[in-house]
Amino acid sequence: MGMSSKSKSDRKTSAWFQRHANDPHVKRAQREGKRSRAAFKLTEILDNEKHGLKIKRNSVVVDLGCAPGSWSVELAKYVGPEGLVIGIDLLPLDPVNGVTLIQGDFNSAEGQQALAEALQGRQVDMVVSDMAPEMAGDKLVDQMRMIGLNEMTLYFASQYLRPGGDVLMKTFMGEGYDGFRRDLGKSFQKVKNIKPAASRKTSSEFFLLGKSFRQEARIEV
Repeated sequence: MGMSSKSKSDRKTSAWFQRHANDPHVKRAQREGKRSRAAFKLTEILDNEKHGLKIKRNSVVVDLGCAPGSWSVELAKYVGPEGLVIGIDLLPLDPVNGVTLIQGDFNSAEGQQALAEALQGRQVDMVVSDMAPEMAGDKLVDQMRMIGLNEMTLYFASQYLRPGGDVLMKTFMGEGYDGFRRDLGKSFQKVKNIKPAASRKTSSEFFLLGKSFRQEARIEV
């Protein structure tokens, strides 16, 4: 989920491919054996104390739209063997050590049943999402699709987060963003915009962090 709409053949002949191939974070990811450069976006956010986003060793984290698994790999290191990371995506993934992977739609009854079985009664401390929509090439359409994914993520978090839990999700600045941010603020005590250095300066993406989920915003599953 959240992959670019460009075909591989298109990428190989595009300016996008040239930028990608020369990107220092891409080269670093290849050197360090990361599944993608996206791993550095997450670790930069988590390791920066000013964001106040600390994952305890026994935390339960759900990674929505987790393919190719870059974030799940890193999250497993933070939570340790006593924690639990559950990655959900429509696409099949190679196994990730220490991560429970679910292939399915997190917004479907089947996906939520699989999630409930994986949780085994444990509460979720954090929901993360690096999802992006299939890009249509129309700025307004792409923006509305992104906000749609954000709304799905917030709804999911409102079902599963424990009171005081956190959410971190990718978004784009544009139509619908202001309204969504206000909605996020109704469910969390603090909302913050984050643009990690590993995110390309030319990209409209950044990340929304919702801190301390309000118990009154909880939606019963």
